[in-house]
Amino acid sequence: MQQRPVISLSVLFWLPIGLLLRMSPWSAIGLIFAISVLCWSLYYSLNSDFFGLAAPPFSKITFSADYRQVTMPDGHVWRIIYEKDTFSVFTGVAREVIHWRDEQQFPFATHDILVTNGEYSSPTQVTARVQNHAVYYEWYTDRLPQGTINLLHIIPLDEEIYRQLLQIRRWNVVTIKGREILRIENFNPLGTPVVYFQDAGCNTILVTAVTILAQGTPIP
Repeated sequence: MQQRPVISLSVLFWLPIGLLLRMSPWSAIGLIFAISVLCWSLYYSLNSDFFGLAAPPFSKITFSADYRQVTMPDGHVWRIIYEKDTFSVFTGVAREVIHWRDEQQFPFATHDILVTNGEYSSPTQVTARVQNHAVYYEWYTDRLPQGTINLLHIIPLDEEIYRQLLQIRRWNVVTIKGREILRIENFNPLGTPVVYFQDAGCNTILVTAVTILAQGTPIP
């Protein structure tokens, strides 16, 4: 009986490099550029931590017992001011799920999730997109759409909640619960204010519970 040849990992590693070396310089540059654009697009569009490589530094983030202050080993401090002491609950269709990237000023904030109900959940009645932590939407009738639309700027309570948020996909029906935040203030190690985050009509929220109620598809 003939044995199948075994391909070693080193061969698999060097194979793409060998293919590039056999290509013309311009073809190789074009291929590298296309792969770079694809990787960039996936990095900013997928709700993933890429095997932990893009996850928040939970081991360095310390919340106070009342979740009103966040500290980091480098001495930076964030003060969280809540809108109210009660919890808010948002249930609806997740039309957009955006993982925050490269947010060094607020490393504990992880997601923008657009939760919709009623006609706002229908892409044929309302178009919506999230960009730079803002939602842009429009409708095609002479009246306001019926329903609700809420863009949630999310801070997970802990790493377990973060892992649950990573499971959310577009068009899932979800319930997200937490305390709404009015303002987040950042101070450097000297105690000097550096920057603050305060939404304008959206919902910044410390998420304490996540439930995926249904795996959805686009609503007509």
